[in-house]
Amino acid sequence: MKKVAVALHALENTNIDQIKNLKNLDYIHVDVMDGIFVNNTMLYLDLFRILKTNFKIPIFAHLMVIDPFNYIKKIIHFIDAFFFHIEAENPTKKVIDEIKKYNKEIGIVLNPSTPISEVIPFLKDIHFILIMGVNPGWSGQKFIPETINKVNELSRYKTKFNFKIDVDGGVNLDNSKLLDKADILSSSSTILKAEDPNQVINQLKT
Repeated sequence: MKKVAVALHALENTNIDQIKNLKNLDYIHVDVMDGIFVNNTMLYLDLFRILKTNFKIPIFAHLMVIDPFNYIKKIIHFIDAFFFHIEAENPTKKVIDEIKKYNKEIGIVLNPSTPISEVIPFLKDIHFILIMGVNPGWSGQKFIPETINKVNELSRYKTKFNFKIDVDGGVNLDNSKLLDKADILSSSSTILKAEDPNQVINQLKT
């Protein structure tokens, strides 16, 4: 059975009440955007403190930023896992080593155009690989079908390395059936805009 994360945006007007009644939710996934790495800005970092105060569910920080080092110390004590893009400017190994100092779990994110080969050298050091199903920056985009092949290819390395595959962006009840090799499905609109969000969570899990 898959695990499910509800995706929120790091905006001051994000309403956390919308997730208080969600059952069987495994993670809260928060998108942070610096307006440079992607053409959108979501930088209300106090949301992490608010979420940590109100929920016991593990919190993932998804940093769509050019310089992850600028954010680690600001949010690290309010999260359970720090996800950063391998395409960011900082050397990947240096970011990993910095996060390790805080005893937090580590996730590397791959954009749709980035091949699996880029992340292979780091699999022994991380806990998650997040595969983007859309180009980062905006929610509600159409899912890129090649994502499925990417997940299947990456899953071959799970017998040797202990990591989980997360998919974020464009995930819905139809394509989730094809993502059988994924461990976690992250979704915003599919869950939060549903008439019965809890039913959708259960369907995504199975």
